[in-house]
Amino acid sequence: MKRRRRGGPKPGSKAARARKSVEKTARSIKSAKRVRLDGVLEETLALIRMHPGIRPSELNRLLNRDQSDDLRNTLIRRGLIRKEKDGFAMRYYAV
Repeated sequence: MKRRRRGGPKPGSKAARARKSVEKTARSIKSAKRVRLDGVLEETLALIRMHPGIRPSELNRLLNRDQSDDLRNTLIRRGLIRKEKDGFAMRYYAV
């Protein structure tokens, strides 16, 4: 009985080379998206620094976005901004 190889095509085969090319392209696309995201994060952080205590709706309007939850959460996780509850409103401040 033959054993089946797991993990894809044989090394060096045409299918393996094609798979490697696709993976390389996917990595370069991810890094390009990361660079673009960092630019948006920098813009978000700059707006929060210019307008301390800004509310999410104001930030969305200034960024021309429908929502900015992911951007704000990323900045919070990186320790660049903090959020404070002000009554019903949430306000964001640079650290």
